[in-house]
Amino acid sequence: MRVRNSNIQKGKSAGYRLIYQLELPTSILLLTIYAKFDREDIGTNEIRDILTGFDSQES
Repeated sequence: MRVRNSNIQKGKSAGYRLIYQLELPTSILLLTIYAKFDREDIGTNEIRDILTGFDSQES
């Protein structure tokens, strides 16, 4: 999902990326958010690390 950042006027890179996981049909878990001008993409391993950290906090 892309969310516009009105503070940055850099065209398509002026937004944020939100990475989320659908837990249930009625529950969405926000995993991370980052500004697109800071980084282009997030790696699969980083998403796995975030999920692992979240799972360990729940138990």
